[in-house]
Amino acid sequence: MNEAAEGTQGVEVPEGGAAPGGGGAKPMMVAMIAVLVLAFQIVSSHYIVKMLFFSKPPEAVAEEQMVDEKKTEEVGQIYKLETLLINPEASRGSKHLLVDIGIEASDPAIIGQLEVLDPVLRDNISTLLSSQPLDVLTNILMRDKLRLKIEEIANFHLKEGEVDRVYFIRYVFP
Repeated sequence: MNEAAEGTQGVEVPEGGAAPGGGGAKPMMVAMIAVLVLAFQIVSSHYIVKMLFFSKPPEAVAEEQMVDEKKTEEVGQIYKLETLLINPEASRGSKHLLVDIGIEASDPAIIGQLEVLDPVLRDNISTLLSSQPLDVLTNILMRDKLRLKIEEIANFHLKEGEVDRVYFIRYVFP
C-alpha cells in the first residue's frame, strides 16, 4: 500500500482523490436531468405541434366571431355619397382618389337629415381626404381612422341622432 495514499484513519484513498462509493451520485444526477429535459421537450413539442397543425388559425377564429356578430346585427338604411374625386395632399394633381361612401343609420329621420346635408358632407369629407398625404390614403390600416373621422363629421352636422357606421363602397386610385 502506498503511504501517501493512506488516510489518517487507515482508510485507503484512491489516487484520484475521491472517497470510494462517492462516484455513483454524479451519473445518477446527470441521468435524472437528462430525463427531465427529455420530458420537457416531449411535452412542449406536443403542444407546439397541436397549436400549429390541429388548431384553427387566429384569422379563422376572428372571422367566425365576426360572422356570428353579423348574424345578430341588423343593418340600417344607408345613405350614399357617390363619386367623390379627391386630389391627395402634395400630389400636384398626378394622383386622384375616387371614393363612394355609405353612411348607415338605423333611424329613417337621420337618412332624411343626411340628404339635406349632402353638400356640406361632401365638402367636409373632401376637405378631410384631400388634406391627407398619399401614404395615409393608400395605407389600408388607416381606413378605420378615416371612417371614424367621417362618422364624426356626419354626427357633428346632425341635429338629432347619430350615424351607426361608415362604409367605403368604392375606394380606387385610377
